[in-house]
Amino acid sequence: MNEFFQTYTCELSQGKTWRVSVVPERDDVDFDLIVEDPVGNIIAQDNSNNADAYCTFTSFVDGIYLFIVTSVKGNCKFAIDVNPVKIIFSRNYYCHLDNDVVWKVVVIPTAKNVDFNLYVEDPNGQAIIQDSSPEPSATCIFTSNIKGNYYFRVESLKGMSDFDFKIEKLIK
Repeated sequence: MNEFFQTYTCELSQGKTWRVSVVPERDDVDFDLIVEDPVGNIIAQDNSNNADAYCTFTSFVDGIYLFIVTSVKGNCKFAIDVNPVKIIFSRNYYCHLDNDVVWKVVVIPTAKNVDFNLYVEDPNGQAIIQDSSPEPSATCIFTSNIKGNYYFRVESLKGMSDFDFKIEKLIK
């Protein structure tokens, strides 16, 4: 059960990559962060055991984004920052997928000290899911509701590395 729960909102314009940071005054707490888009989809989260929390995400639509700060351990004053970030590199993939299938897409770096994000759009250009966690690798699991070419964008915000890009069918 969370000891602390607080929400913040921020109006963001589409097409930019943002970093939201929760920076506590003390390091004996465990803040977590959840980011929701304007329609209430969770698009990024950090639930590590670290005192601070941060998420990086791309705003696919204009609107009010919700930031939920919780703590499972302790409470203290903290700063919350929302800043645009620079993308070091971006690589795009397209893959023709059948409909009504659950897919797992994984980006695994071959080097340390990188931060890959993964964004998935359906054939109509609708954002489906993204993994913009602070972890080096990125994983998205989704159901293809339309048959067609799906778009996958891999971005690095920290470091350069080759990576393995894997798409796996989980359920027919």
